[in-house]
Amino acid sequence: MLSNQFSRAAAVAVTLCGTAVNAFWRLECDGSIALARIDPLMDFDGLSDHVHILKGGSAFSPKSTSEELLKSKCTSCGVAQDKSAYWAPPLYFMGDDGTMELVPEKPPFKAYYELNPGSTSDGKPQTIEAFPNGFQMIAGTNYRRNSTLSGEDPSEFRGPFSDQSNEEREQRAIGFNCMNYGFSGSPAKNEDALYRHHLPEKSWIDSNCPDGIRLELSFPSCWNGEMDGGETHKSHVAYPAWINGGDCPAGFDKRFPALMFETIVATEKFIGKGGSFVLGNGDPTGYGYHGDFIAAWDEGVLERAVSECTDKGGEMKSCGVFELTQDSASCTIENLPEEIKNENTEGPMSSLPGDCEIQPGPEPARKGKGASGSSSGGKSKGNSSAKNKSKEDKAPVNKDSTSPPVEEAPAAPIPESKPEGGVFVEKEEKAPEQAPEKAPEQVPEQAPEYVAPPPPPAPAPTTPPSAPVDEAGNVLRTDVRTDGRVVYENKVVVHEVTVTEEAKVKRTPEAEHVKRHAHRHHHMQHGIGGRRMR
Repeated sequence: MLSNQFSRAAAVAVTLCGTAVNAFWRLECDGSIALARIDPLMDFDGLSDHVHILKGGSAFSPKSTSEELLKSKCTSCGVAQDKSAYWAPPLYFMGDDGTMELVPEKPPFKAYYELNPGSTSDGKPQTIEAFPNGFQMIAGTNYRRNSTLSGEDPSEFRGPFSDQSNEEREQRAIGFNCMNYGFSGSPAKNEDALYRHHLPEKSWIDSNCPDGIRLELSFPSCWNGEMDGGETHKSHVAYPAWINGGDCPAGFDKRFPALMFETIVATEKFIGKGGSFVLGNGDPTGYGYHGDFIAAWDEGVLERAVSECTDKGGEMKSCGVFELTQDSASCTIENLPEEIKNENTEGPMSSLPGDCEIQPGPEPARKGKGASGSSSGGKSKGNSSAKNKSKEDKAPVNKDSTSPPVEEAPAAPIPESKPEGGVFVEKEEKAPEQAPEKAPEQVPEQAPEYVAPPPPPAPAPTTPPSAPVDEAGNVLRTDVRTDGRVVYENKVVVHEVTVTEEAKVKRTPEAEHVKRHAHRHHHMQHGIGGRRMR
């Protein structure tokens, strides 16, 4: 029998201590119900011009509403009482010959529910509320193809972004972060969440990200009490000062959990192959990454979870409210439209599904010809306590399938009343009172003018200096990060693990333990972990 010996360095668990940790849970979805051109918010009762990877309740359809989703026979996610729908475009590899192939996802997809505190624009503490059934929203802008942000990208500055408009904060709510667990022999290094707001060039990803990249999308958590936001499905929500935490702008006095999508994709499968990466909506820049959400939880469950699930480790099993699913990976969509049942969405193929055109910008993208629905979205009954249940008196149906829906004027800048925020750093002194913020207006999906910034240079791989060791010979490393007046210190201990196996190489339990802890560490550094140094 053939034998194979190998050894590799594995970074062992990162130990964090401190008090700046807020409760949250990771809704893990081991499977997808479909990969299909369905989008009941922007293309209701029709087909979308681009493909989405669909998570959640199996009753999802082009006409999905909360009521329909609650009838789902199963869910592809880990909590049985959650039949909500979560969807976003996948990533594809386009070879030099134009051939398209889906970049595989590394399960599980995660939807973070972060219970981050904050205040209204006039300083009143907010109580975090559950998403009412019937509520729906979109994060990101499908047609965006450049950035209006000033400064460098990526940037070490983590906020608050008190002087920025809701449109600018939305651009900071996107992340394309490099994954490196150290398995390839290079020093382990994972980037903080929402660190980079564009899709890097493939050559840079090949050189720096041996374990793939992490696609991230944070949703607004400030709410004005309405169930939907018109044709854009955005005007009823806004981002707080820290993107996923901090104080809310004027007119958005209610607070939801900060919902964040996280998907790791296996870009390493294509290392050394000539080509580039492009999102399923025809976006090679990443600026048009977006996601959709329709709330559909069993009655009372999410309310109890928001109140009772106070674990700071994020594990679903730590919350006694949840009934965990046993085989979520086998859940599939119940009724796929006949027109797309046989559509090739994984490749190889000569074009993106729906013949979606690749549009690099910098001008806003055009809506593809493959769309056949309206952007009015479904009409859910919702919760009787909401101000507006279905927006039936607004958002007229857009019959034009060749261009984005017409929206209101761009949002004006939103001043923040308290620069400390309320999620990443502890408030140390009361800030001077300022005038109430101006509520953000709707952001147009296809703004007429953008100014394309020069593409950021791809940083070269770096080799860190030799690290000190402890008495046992373990490598020590200390990472220090500052937020305003607060300094966070994270200590890492690295052990050498050698494994000998016969025939088939498998990842060791120690390495898998490392991967999970290193992956969790990036999220904790984003604002819910770390030792605070004065």
